Amino acid sequence: MEEQEQTTQASGSLTYYILGAVVLVLIVGGVYFLRPKSATGPAQLGNEVTSPVVASPTPGPITGLACERQWYNPVVGFAKYFLGVEGADFMTTKKVMCNFSVSVGGKVVATTSAQSTLTQAVSRGGGTFRCDSPSLELEPNVPTVVDVLLKNDTNQTASCTQTFVLPQP
Repeated sequence: MEEQEQTTQASGSLTYYILGAVVLVLIVGGVYFLRPKSATGPAQLGNEVTSPVVASPTPGPITGLACERQWYNPVVGFAKYFLGVEGADFMTTKKVMCNFSVSVGGKVVATTSAQSTLTQAVSRGGGTFRCDSPSLELEPNVPTVVDVLLKNDTNQTASCTQTFVLPQP
């Protein structure tokens, strides 16, 4: 009878050793699979969108009053947007008036204007300007056409047009 108790105790101890080994393997496996993964590149923020880097062309010599770039900047949390334009002109003029006209579906929904002085750009043979409009309340998520009419103090004019789909605030 004593021999039977020893084999029962030995088999009970063996069961505990086997269960302990299984639990240990499960813990080690869980730690391995749940460990932080190392990133090969820089970590991105949750909502960060990366885009390929595009080299902007070097602006050429200035040949007269001209638009070079148009943009918009949204007002955070509101359906309002600032409009902007950059351009160039000869240094014989001192200021440029920028008249913005905003259309949706062929109908003018807003107009505004801004004025800028020229900043000398010697390497380009003239000057550059930048006009920023006051904020305009515009409808987001629809094609919005922004026409800009430029007029300098010598009464020369130029215009440019850009279509934007303004983002939802």
